[in-house]
Amino acid sequence: MLTNAIRAALVRRDPYVRMVVAVDGVADGAIIVAVTNLVLVVLYLGGDFEAFVIVRVILDGLIGWIVLSGMVYLVGRRLLDGYGSFPSTMAATSIGYPVVLSALVLRFVVDPYWAVQLSSLWLVVTVWMAARVALELDARKAAIAAVLGWVAYLIVRTVFRV
Repeated sequence: MLTNAIRAALVRRDPYVRMVVAVDGVADGAIIVAVTNLVLVVLYLGGDFEAFVIVRVILDGLIGWIVLSGMVYLVGRRLLDGYGSFPSTMAATSIGYPVVLSALVLRFVVDPYWAVQLSSLWLVVTVWMAARVALELDARKAAIAAVLGWVAYLIVRTVFRV
């Protein structure tokens, strides 16, 4: 799985295809997102955290992944006439999720704010590939789905403060 996550971060097509066709793609995706958030909280906070914080960060990551996948699916399938299913979109978006860990490294090179922004941009690029594979969209439509899905995700997070 680690090799697939690295290949997904490099925006290679095959890890996304593997996640879409996998029988347990969504379950595997949930594990990837949960572990990524666990690593984020442990490495960012070090040893100074409570169990509640870990659970909250993991659940927040899982809910965010579901919302982002849903927004990309709705834009790609309903507005851009893509094919595919919501579970396949969830599975595909999950494999690129570990790129958010790059913010932990980038914060030593650039301002932490910009580290998060660059990491988020990289995530949108992986979502672009996920939309291409899961929704069978061409490059332009997949880019539209990824960007509009990301914007819708940010709006939902802002409105509901999740």
